Amino acid sequence: MFTDIDPYIYIASITAIAATIYFWMSYRVTNFRKSRVERIEKLVKRDPEVTAAIPTDVLTAKEERQERKDMVKGVKTRFTVIRRTLILLIAVIWALAMVLPFVGELPSTMISIIVAVSTAVVGIAARPLVENMISGIVISFSKQLRVGDTLIVDGQYGTVEDISITHTKIKIWDWKRYIIPNSRMLNKEFSNLTLNDSLLWAYVEFSVAYDVDIDEVKNIAITEAAKSEHHNGQDDPQFWIRTMEKERVVCWVAAWADSPAEAWNLKSDICMRLIRAFKEKDIATHMTNVDIGQQAGKKVSPQRFGAEGEW
Repeated sequence: MFTDIDPYIYIASITAIAATIYFWMSYRVTNFRKSRVERIEKLVKRDPEVTAAIPTDVLTAKEERQERKDMVKGVKTRFTVIRRTLILLIAVIWALAMVLPFVGELPSTMISIIVAVSTAVVGIAARPLVENMISGIVISFSKQLRVGDTLIVDGQYGTVEDISITHTKIKIWDWKRYIIPNSRMLNKEFSNLTLNDSLLWAYVEFSVAYDVDIDEVKNIAITEAAKSEHHNGQDDPQFWIRTMEKERVVCWVAAWADSPAEAWNLKSDICMRLIRAFKEKDIATHMTNVDIGQQAGKKVSPQRFGAEGEW
């Protein structure tokens, strides 16, 4: 098949194609790296805590700057590794294409042995590494998961701290690191709380007794949520009755926060404000009929018990 092709033309053509692919892929990788770095710098400049799962004052200003530098450095390193990996891949394909015209001159037995050994090495020994590397490249060029994103995966709430070529590192809310191999991360279902923007609709679920004034409860819930310094004020808080159970009415109050970290504080602040307000107004969170004197033939009036808010 290759006997009719001038060897110099063949070599020049293969080299030109390889060079074109290299420059195109290098250009794409560089642009992706630049956009990812600019995104992190923009997020941090707007709000240093926007990339944190929950706000904290543990780190000093110097440590926070170093943490942000490490995030940017991690992105640059990852795309550098990806570019070098792609260069190596292109070089291997180019070398194979160069020797392809001479394959017919080799004994078929030798070719079979080489193919079998190569398949065994890649398929058995290097399979996990290859799978994670390919998955890491796919994740890096995907917009569904990026460094700085806040997400919930496997019941863990945290921020993506680093995406290397082989694994994804998530800093969860208690500062532990949750490490997931990229091959598994690519197939996981997760909730990305900052995919399109950092705004978050934070809600608190609580319950009240049937004999309370529900209009008063609604007014208190909306007022207290609006007073929170963590509410961004772009829209008024909303109140709903979620369901009616046997001994209580389950309610929701929700408000907007600027980031998942602010939403965390907003939920806590609303809970504290509701507890104080309900205690001050003597609003019971549920009512239970307890007939303590049933065996003695006595009637006992309904007793009121407070229930802690759910969120």
